Amino acid sequence: MTISALLFWGFLTAAPLPAQDTLNLVVVSSERRTALQALTTQDELVTASRIPAAQARTLEQLLRLCPSIDIRERGGKSVQTDIGIRGGSPDQTMIQLNGVDFTDARTGHQSHSLPVDSDIIGGMDLIEGIGGNTGLTGAVNVRTRMSDGNYLRANLTGGSHGYAYANLSGALRTAGERLTLFGAGSLRRSDGYRPCTDFTNYNAYGRILFEAGKAGTFDAQAGWQKRDFGAAGFYSLAYPEQYERTSTALASLRWMKTAGPWSLAAWVSYRKNFDCFQLIRGSEAKVPYNHHQTDNYGAHATAALRWSAGTTSLVADYACNYLLSTVLGDAIQAGAVPAQRLQVPGYDRSYTKMKIRHAGDIFLRHSWDGERLGIQASAGIALSPYGAAPLWNAHLDWRPSRNWHLDAGVSQSMRLPTFTDLYYTAPGHKGNPDLHPEKALTLKAGAVWGAGSFTLGATGFYRRSRNVIDWVRESADADWQCMQLTRLDTWGGDLRAEYRSETWLRGVTLLYGHLWSSKGSAGLISEYALDFMRNKFSLNLLLSPWTDRLELELSGTLYDRAGNYAAADHTTQPYKPYFLLNANLGFETGWIRQGSLRLYVEAENLANTVYFDYGGLLMPGLWLNAGLMIRI
Repeated sequence: MTISALLFWGFLTAAPLPAQDTLNLVVVSSERRTALQALTTQDELVTASRIPAAQARTLEQLLRLCPSIDIRERGGKSVQTDIGIRGGSPDQTMIQLNGVDFTDARTGHQSHSLPVDSDIIGGMDLIEGIGGNTGLTGAVNVRTRMSDGNYLRANLTGGSHGYAYANLSGALRTAGERLTLFGAGSLRRSDGYRPCTDFTNYNAYGRILFEAGKAGTFDAQAGWQKRDFGAAGFYSLAYPEQYERTSTALASLRWMKTAGPWSLAAWVSYRKNFDCFQLIRGSEAKVPYNHHQTDNYGAHATAALRWSAGTTSLVADYACNYLLSTVLGDAIQAGAVPAQRLQVPGYDRSYTKMKIRHAGDIFLRHSWDGERLGIQASAGIALSPYGAAPLWNAHLDWRPSRNWHLDAGVSQSMRLPTFTDLYYTAPGHKGNPDLHPEKALTLKAGAVWGAGSFTLGATGFYRRSRNVIDWVRESADADWQCMQLTRLDTWGGDLRAEYRSETWLRGVTLLYGHLWSSKGSAGLISEYALDFMRNKFSLNLLLSPWTDRLELELSGTLYDRAGNYAAADHTTQPYKPYFLLNANLGFETGWIRQGSLRLYVEAENLANTVYFDYGGLLMPGLWLNAGLMIRI
């Protein structure tokens, strides 16, 4: 009953949007520290500004150009996507929505399934220095927009392969500007670009923000997503008729208050995920479907005190992961779970396995900010079924002049094995219940210089990882096994250059990222850890020829991945570099007096490049979309 009430409360919620309705890749690194986040550093990856060209793209596609992010898609329009940070696997990436952790404890394949679209996003951040049991390499935080007014907006798009997308959203600010409401819903579908790659995706999301005066500020959000998609060869090229059906509901309620030198915050969260995987689509008689139900509960509390030496914070987190499954976990003992809860919704099946895991952490943090110098440090302990583990972080932020921003940091992080890592055993796959948590020590340094229209930036890092978990096999004919690599050292860096102006050449952005690992493939075919993005080079142009109402965006990216893959003919092949070219042309008319109308055409993979992010899974060629967006 409590969870139902929380979900209902969240569905009324809201996060309004500014007049500018689009997203842009930015290269300026910014660390935003508050009394309630005295530890973490944030690099803004995507922001809602300047480039009104992202109407038809998914959240994952917007991250593709970022040099520190590795987006690996298995199908069109990001229907199944893995997100890695600086050479890390998707299981090592924490996923947040407005600062709340909604990472899936069963598998990183599901963590990206947030019920929000690019239309309602205000930005996405890379957060490093994360503590706790989830984000070994960091977190990607998706921020929904806050609005400065009331509006109603519709977005309609159609394109290749029977593609259709519709989004309706609206915002309302009332109660003396203290109450902000927002709601959005969308449908995205396609017939597929090759057999068994069709999909249908529904999203619903809401948020409410209420400033209650002396009682503090309340921020609630909730969402629901349903996905059905053909998964042709997604997990094994030997089975071209795979299919998956997922349903996700999430909600959170946050409270924040400042009283004199004290800043207090607390929130609770809930995420429920159903998953049905079909090895042979529509034929459970041949191979039984895999069914999973995951309930993730979370709680957080922070108390921060500002005093003459800076800000000192005490932070605590708790998470409970409850899994019911037909293949993952331990056998359910008679009477341990009520019979009605064991029934698989919509199927004449019962869950036969389960697992409950409790974890938490507590940190003491301190930060001090001077006119040009900022220092942060934290020390804490993570608690889990694997015992207690010390975690810590330190960060230095220096602004020697108005043009320069330098920073350096070091952090100790960890993450628990997913339930799939531990228990998934099926023909061709073998889990490992003896896995231990991964641990990593990361050093990072960066510099940003900006003057006028120009910005230059560079970031370098080194990560020493231990007990790294990966799925590997010795040959194309061997089974996949979940193994723990003893050691994995990763070096890397990003270079960024940006030019902005108010002329016809609105912007030029150059991005380059390079990674190197001390652990080669050693003849192993790797699913994640050894198949990192070795080189990524992107050029983005924003032009406004003839009139300010017309904007043309061109982006080209060269991808070079390390490692090998098992081809459909059972031979082992190295990944080859590939180049993707995308274009977006948008025109904003003045036909609507009290709003705006935008028409746009988008071409993805304009060069019709043959490529794949996972070996053997052919990605779409040229994909054309056209649409309109009306805002009132």
